[in-house]
Amino acid sequence: MLPLGCGMIDSPSPDPWSAPPEQALNPASPPQTTRTDRLFAALQAASLASILMIFWCGISSRSSSHSFWTLPNLMAGLFYGHRSLQPDFGFYTLSGMSVHLLLSTIFALAFAAVVPPTLRPLTSLMLGILSATSWFYLLDGFFWRNSFPLVSQYSRRPSIFFSFVLLGICVGLYSVFVRSSKETQISVG
Repeated sequence: MLPLGCGMIDSPSPDPWSAPPEQALNPASPPQTTRTDRLFAALQAASLASILMIFWCGISSRSSSHSFWTLPNLMAGLFYGHRSLQPDFGFYTLSGMSVHLLLSTIFALAFAAVVPPTLRPLTSLMLGILSATSWFYLLDGFFWRNSFPLVSQYSRRPSIFFSFVLLGICVGLYSVFVRSSKETQISVG
């Protein structure tokens, strides 16, 4: 039998892992989200959206007899210029994919900063689609024409537009990612 002063605590003490007092009183209330939770959920949504967008644009470009890696290679035009217009996978493809992921992440983080995760999922989804299509027209009208002329010259607009709709769907559902991360956290108790 160990004495009580040997590090074993029998008396109740505040548990650092327990729920905040307002949640302990009302377990039906939704868990509070922090800025970090929102940002991680936005990064998760942006990563998923980037994968789906590249996959969609790859399938779409294959249907028109182009390489699967057409869009990432066009995005690599920022670093490699016309040398990135290759039909195969290479280092320029990886840099184009990183540019694509960066643009998707910037959009998702801005969306998460503006749109609260407490919105209903359908409302957030519609706002995501509306914002992503606006982001497409902003990129297409200003950024790509000045910084990425290869994208504006050689890309297929309908497939890229639909890929931005996919971006809006994924990013619009970031609130679901926030809620699911809160529900699956390990509760010690």
